[in-house]
Amino acid sequence: MSIQASEIKWYKSAVVSDTSGNGGTLSVHECLDGVKNNVWPDVSQAERISGSVKYRKTFIKVANDDDLALINPLIFVETRTPGDDSIVLLLGTQTDTQAQVVGYTRFYGAAGLDVNAEAGDATLLVQVEAGNGLGGHDIFRNGDLLRIADTTSVESGDGNVEFVRLAASNAVSWNGNQATLTLASGVVLANAYLATRGKVASVIEADDIEASVSNWSESSAAGTYNEVTSPVGLDHIGSIEQNWTITFTSGTQFNCYGNTLGLVGNGTIGGSAFAPNNPDFNKPYFTLANGSPPWGGTWVATETIQFTTHPAAVAIWEKRTVPEGANSFSGNKVVVAITGESA
Repeated sequence: MSIQASEIKWYKSAVVSDTSGNGGTLSVHECLDGVKNNVWPDVSQAERISGSVKYRKTFIKVANDDDLALINPLIFVETRTPGDDSIVLLLGTQTDTQAQVVGYTRFYGAAGLDVNAEAGDATLLVQVEAGNGLGGHDIFRNGDLLRIADTTSVESGDGNVEFVRLAASNAVSWNGNQATLTLASGVVLANAYLATRGKVASVIEADDIEASVSNWSESSAAGTYNEVTSPVGLDHIGSIEQNWTITFTSGTQFNCYGNTLGLVGNGTIGGSAFAPNNPDFNKPYFTLANGSPPWGGTWVATETIQFTTHPAAVAIWEKRTVPEGANSFSGNKVVVAITGESA
């Protein structure tokens, strides 16, 4: 079965704060759709008067029990905030924090269509929020993939949606907060859009979302584990970002440690497959096969295997800018969405 919408879940980062340590790795705390303050705190009166800039990191996790990858994921701001604030996206890593992201300069966001667009048009005229143009967040750049829509919501199906590519050079021309966007050679709009409904977003084109392993190394003089013919098994629900160390306590027995979790279990060559359980989801962090192969040679105490697992998730930062003197707005929200394909 293909990946279902219910299996695409948003999670908070390990640290949620307004400090340089904000962000980090994937947490177990889900951001439930439609719940107030699921990502952003309320804006205080002091913030509205003085203005503020804050960051929040979320992870989009593919919690598919068949461990299917989400292929060619596209992430975008579907609906801008109706308040005076603005939110742009940045592509993060599995471990980065606010101390790093403040230096990122590749922003993605959404604009409103400024004039009606007709089917066959190769240019678009859009209006961005203050600070999201040239010299600010610069949300449109040469070669960007754009999402153009006039639907009332991301899942409504009551209008048109299409993805088009901007030209590789000279694609964006600014006049204040108004941008003229030129599509790639030979690309034209398939549909017509009214300025009163049209939404134009620059799109994050992320790598396929699936759990993975990196940095495999073995310290043994004579022992082997063939991770090529018997790759580490990864569970899209249970796998996390972690550096693992398998430490042998004898020629056949070993302990397993995570860099933040500590001891998670022990195994025996010739016993069952080693699959330490993630108690937060009752799924394995990973699975090592047993038997010969993949185990070979002679292992001795203190020898190790080290590797890193990465979850089936992509990290997305949101940056919220509240301008000085912003008006109060009840029920303010932003809608961030993802689309993709599965096998």
